[in-house]
Amino acid sequence: MGKKKANERGSGDHLGSRKEGGGGGGVGDAAAEAEQLAEEQKIARAVKSGGVRTTNAALQNRLNLLVELAKRNDIKGFVRVFVPHDLTEEDTAYYAGELEGDSERWKLLGDEIALLADGGEVFEIVGDQRTRAEYRYLMPNQSLNITREVVFVCSNGDWRAEG
Repeated sequence: MGKKKANERGSGDHLGSRKEGGGGGGVGDAAAEAEQLAEEQKIARAVKSGGVRTTNAALQNRLNLLVELAKRNDIKGFVRVFVPHDLTEEDTAYYAGELEGDSERWKLLGDEIALLADGGEVFEIVGDQRTRAEYRYLMPNQSLNITREVVFVCSNGDWRAEG
């Protein structure tokens, strides 16, 4: 669930770190640092003000349902209303089995959905929130500020995670 930004995938770079070598200190480096600082300030303002919740009642209800199913440890029920409609029954069962076999992954997924429902750590929702909502939030319980994105799409009034 969710995607990491390209600069967070296994590069070893972390917020506040600098790359050594390659001439460094160029105009591009300063622009990139300024852009990153502006993004961090935007995130801090949004989270400090209480975060962002969806304005769509049906999407909020779906998130609340997912939170309740996670609290009840109902993995199969959760998966049934979470995965995209175009996922085969076989793939849906496989995904549920993966979560059943990995309690840490299941807990993290439940925690992330609760975070989206609450909105406190969500700093932006991109999309019209009628057919598409892309949540941008800080990964919970991490020592580094890792930005995550999760997309929900609505088809015939039913909100699901995007495949």
